[in-house]
Amino acid sequence: MRAQISASGLLRETVTHSAEETIAFGRTLADLLVPPKLVLLRGDLGAGKTTLVKGIAEAFAAAAEEDVTSPTFTLVHEYRGPRANVHHIDLYRVDTLRELDTLGLDDLRSDDSVLLIEWGEKFLRLVRERDVEIVLERVGESERRIRIVAEVCPSIPGPRPKWSATG
Repeated sequence: MRAQISASGLLRETVTHSAEETIAFGRTLADLLVPPKLVLLRGDLGAGKTTLVKGIAEAFAAAAEEDVTSPTFTLVHEYRGPRANVHHIDLYRVDTLRELDTLGLDDLRSDDSVLLIEWGEKFLRLVRERDVEIVLERVGESERRIRIVAEVCPSIPGPRPKWSATG
């Protein structure tokens, strides 16, 4: 299934009612996130970003859901699969461009990679380069509203770089 982009850039929106439903929704996103993709994951602490990544990694046969953990302290987790290499990146503790550059994110980019970046909105470069943005919002104790948006941010000056395996 190919998603159509609406005038607002909204591709999909759903509300999940449990961690299991959030994981299951993540599994449905493989067709939308065909590599190469740079995806920003937005949401407060505890919004369910890592829970969603469990389903995405499983959909690409890159990891079983129980093997996906938060990269809060390691910053980058890589899950290799036959359809994609999924890189789960957490920039919560990264505050400067210099710190960002030391992670070597450009080295992770390839024709078969999906970069799922938490807290990437802290860096204008990543906002410009992102292909898709997934916003998770708590709407109850276990309910999450998940919105998937794909559009160039017109309010951000500068060209949107083309992503290729060479740069």
